[in-house]
Amino acid sequence: MEAADAADSVLHGDLLECVLLRVPHGELTASPALVSREWRRAAREAHQRHRRRRRHLPCLVAHVQGVSRSTHVYDPRVPAWASDGWSVAGALPVRRCACAGGDRVYALSLASMAVSEDAVGAAWRELPPPRVWRVDPVMAVVGPYVVVLGGGCGATAAAGVVEVLDEGAGWTTCPPMPAPLASRWVSSAASERRVYVVERRTGWASWFDPATRQWGPARQLQLPEGNNTASIESWAACGVTASGGASEQLLVLAGGGGRGGNVSLWGVDGDTLLLDAEANTSMPPEMSERLSLGAAGAGSIAAAAAGAASGYVYNASEPSKGAVRYELVDAGVGGGHDSDSKNGRHEKTWGKRSRWEWEWLPCPPAAAAAMSSSSSSSAIVVFACSRSSSAPNK
Repeated sequence: MEAADAADSVLHGDLLECVLLRVPHGELTASPALVSREWRRAAREAHQRHRRRRRHLPCLVAHVQGVSRSTHVYDPRVPAWASDGWSVAGALPVRRCACAGGDRVYALSLASMAVSEDAVGAAWRELPPPRVWRVDPVMAVVGPYVVVLGGGCGATAAAGVVEVLDEGAGWTTCPPMPAPLASRWVSSAASERRVYVVERRTGWASWFDPATRQWGPARQLQLPEGNNTASIESWAACGVTASGGASEQLLVLAGGGGRGGNVSLWGVDGDTLLLDAEANTSMPPEMSERLSLGAAGAGSIAAAAAGAASGYVYNASEPSKGAVRYELVDAGVGGGHDSDSKNGRHEKTWGKRSRWEWEWLPCPPAAAAAMSSSSSSSAIVVFACSRSSSAPNK
């Protein structure tokens, strides 16, 4: 009887592999001589699946801009920042440009504009500047269109101006941003069809379709019943997922006040902009605390995203605090570990078939030094998320 029970408890084949996928991959190869041949085979396959997934993780790019300028790339496959940054030529500072396939960066002046082909800035495309000048506008590449909106200048009315560049027809002035969104404090995320915008302080959100030149509904994001919306001090758009057919789901971050400044992530219907009460997760509290979002006036939450549901979260006012990598992983894909505090990694479930992974990473040393209180120069750091780890020309 005991032998029969023991035989029933043995794991085989796909079931064994699914169990091993939940084990930190470094432990799978620690003592191969102590397990059976079948366990070694399953562990090897789990390790290979983990490596295949890590191969496609997006990189974080930090553009340090001060007296000297440099670009640094964090490769999550290592995981580490490149030991040296790459010096970057050019007088104009760069800013993040949202794009469905991963962020880009742009440089803008009164007389010129250039948009890079990737987040690193290895290749650039010269474009005519928008007709209306503004400081730090939101820029997005949506299919064949370049969309510029928001920002600030001497005339407050310009904050709501929207312009679309169709290279065949030039710049077109479009219906202005909905009044609650006409602000300098706007976060954005792009899909292949739309650019989604969220006002960082109030949580007002809407979307713009550059093909039809029309805005969708404007709605103030509200957490589902049982959650305290009033405790949210900052919002950020952080990516768009396709949920089947033409429908989309916007992912938004909500940063709370108080000690630790808890950060939560919510799914929002792409058409109606209503939050999904079932699609939410929270960043591990210790990571939220390290971002220092909870202290009064400490800053606002921001994200750099690459594609559907992967990217990096950081404190927009203090990027030197570091960042948190997030990723939505399908059930049964390797490398998961419920709590691995030693390596700064955590995961949480999302529905029945997916889970979120969170991983802490420090700011690159050069950026932290340039932004330190002891530094004589005032530097800024612009984060962008890239599908590629290619470096610019040195």
